[in-house]
Amino acid sequence: MGLKGAGECVNFQQGKPSQLIIIPRTTRDKKVKTLEIDAGFVFHHVNAFEEGNNIYLDSISYDSLSQVNFETDYKEIDFDSIDPGRVYRLKIDLDGETVDKKMIESRSCEFPAINPKNFGRNYRYLFIGTTHKDRGNAPFQAILKKDLLTGEKQVHSFAPQGYVGEPIFVPKPNATSEDEGWVLVMIYDGDQHRSDLVILDGENLEKEPIATLHLKHHIPYGLHGNWTSEVFI
Repeated sequence: MGLKGAGECVNFQQGKPSQLIIIPRTTRDKKVKTLEIDAGFVFHHVNAFEEGNNIYLDSISYDSLSQVNFETDYKEIDFDSIDPGRVYRLKIDLDGETVDKKMIESRSCEFPAINPKNFGRNYRYLFIGTTHKDRGNAPFQAILKKDLLTGEKQVHSFAPQGYVGEPIFVPKPNATSEDEGWVLVMIYDGDQHRSDLVILDGENLEKEPIATLHLKHHIPYGLHGNWTSEVFI
């Protein structure tokens, strides 16, 4: 124990199928179902919801899990050798016990966010960290907004010196549309070696930031955050 991080203990078995394990929440009479799908690795899920006898699961999936040496590879890494994460939707038919897999965003991306009022429900807008260019793999320097209904995309890039963290969507009070809110994101400024908290308009992500809060120092990269209207002192 304590000799390796969790990520260093994971091995990807190429060619073997992945499994979906479906556990009923409301009754003990129904059986747990295990369904096989194409091989892939998932760090983060976007959302999941039910419609009729179908479950829809949206996730960022990788064709394989690249093995990264934490001592050396992060100092000089070849992004072209690493499979990019892309957003897929799984339609799980509980009656037929079948799974249909569809890519809903091909751009390399990670760390998804949606309006928290839509957790567990059908939703329209996805906010996610992505690359400055729309092809290939690279460090994340932009935030992508994807309209899952129309396919329309908006991108706010912080390149060349800005590197993004996970976006956090904050709904406006009394909002009437799903994307009416603010997108908070920590940006590392590689030129100044400091971090900024940037606030973007959820309805028009490509506009100039609503506000940029310049910190006096950098904040090391984290994984996840949440917004709360409560004040803790």
